[in-house]
Amino acid sequence: MITLDNWIHSAVGGIHFFSAILGMTTGLFIFITKKGTQVHKRVGYVFIISLLTVNISSMFIYDFNNGSISVFHFLIPVSLLFLLYGTLPMFIKSLSKNKINKHIIGMNGAAIGLWAAGATEYFVRELSAGLNRGELILYSFLISVPFAILITVSITYHLRNLKKPKTVSQ
Repeated sequence: MITLDNWIHSAVGGIHFFSAILGMTTGLFIFITKKGTQVHKRVGYVFIISLLTVNISSMFIYDFNNGSISVFHFLIPVSLLFLLYGTLPMFIKSLSKNKINKHIIGMNGAAIGLWAAGATEYFVRELSAGLNRGELILYSFLISVPFAILITVSITYHLRNLKKPKTVSQ
């Protein structure tokens, strides 16, 4: 049975947990609903704030690895880079060439990365009882790889669209 005691150990942990849930939920909502609408934009702002909160709060959480930094800390810059890559072209004119594809690449990477972290975190906190360190690393890796493949496929697909010259229709 899942209990919040296993997930939240401090006020920062609570902020991190609920921001992550909000980010995963809003990311999924945006992923499956119509793009470019006012709702998309508003929910997108909530996603951005949620992901920023998740990343900032994660810098203050060290209970996961006996008081040391963990692999999640090394992924903070990756998450923020995806978020910036997906957000900035929508606001800065000089970056607006192919802005939709850049936005999709960045936001897909940010959302899928958040879901990957959530899935790995769930496994570690709820399903890893009795595993030794090697098994824990192996299973965490096996959970994360499909998400990494999904991010890579998404980026590759949209990068190809960035490079395709536009043809004039007759």
